[in-house]
Amino acid sequence: MAIFETSDQLYSYISELFEEIATLPEAKEALKSLTLNVQFNYSAPDCEMTLTAADGEYSIARGTCDETTPDVELTMTGDIAYKFWTGELNVMGAITTRQIGVVGSLGKVMRLAPLIKTAVRHNREREVGSNS
Repeated sequence: MAIFETSDQLYSYISELFEEIATLPEAKEALKSLTLNVQFNYSAPDCEMTLTAADGEYSIARGTCDETTPDVELTMTGDIAYKFWTGELNVMGAITTRQIGVVGSLGKVMRLAPLIKTAVRHNREREVGSNS
């Protein structure tokens, strides 16, 4: 059984996570030098999201990257996305085994690492708190 049954559930899960981390000092620090558009393409359930980071701010929106061609596209299933955002996944292993598809510069993906680490750490704490 899939973790997310609908695209609304997947979108809510990820957008709520990013809303929560927006207030964290580590996330603000990670964003200071980041200018990047990342398109997340999910399947099972089908859902597209765009993360846009510039000028120390970011937004996550449902749908494709409208203004420009994304710098990076990441493709994965909803279940892999859950493992990604909870830190249960070896990301480089998932890329080499094609559980995560990458279009664009892997170097640009690596620029997201500090923000992703902050999100994963916060999400783990959130998951533990919700299970208590």
